Amino acid sequence: MQIERLKPTNVWDSTPYKFSQAIRVRHSQDLLFIAGQTGMDERGQIVQGLEAQIRQSFENIRRVVNGAGGSMSNVVRITGYLRDMGALETYTKIVSEFFGDKLPTATVVEVTGLALKLLLVEVDAVAVL
Repeated sequence: MQIERLKPTNVWDSTPYKFSQAIRVRHSQDLLFIAGQTGMDERGQIVQGLEAQIRQSFENIRRVVNGAGGSMSNVVRITGYLRDMGALETYTKIVSEFFGDKLPTATVVEVTGLALKLLLVEVDAVAVL
């Protein structure tokens, strides 16, 4: 399998915003669709604070991908749902920490609510294994 992160020269540069414009996957074997992950730890407890919830969301994605035999570099798509778009800078900083230069395609939207009142962020993902 080959994952190619595309940077079309005729589209604006998304690198400063910590996502890839497009990803081409050649000869893929398995697609892993990851349900929305939140700031809920392995005990089912919601962690406190915005940064902690964002970090826990991505840690949960990492654990799911690792459990399926992949790594974060296999993630090709994320969608972030933020309760407050003011969290975008913190969100993109943490995306960069988890993905480095292997950035997935991404969309981030502000929502009025999530499944549980105390949740501040949710992130779903797609990985190619």
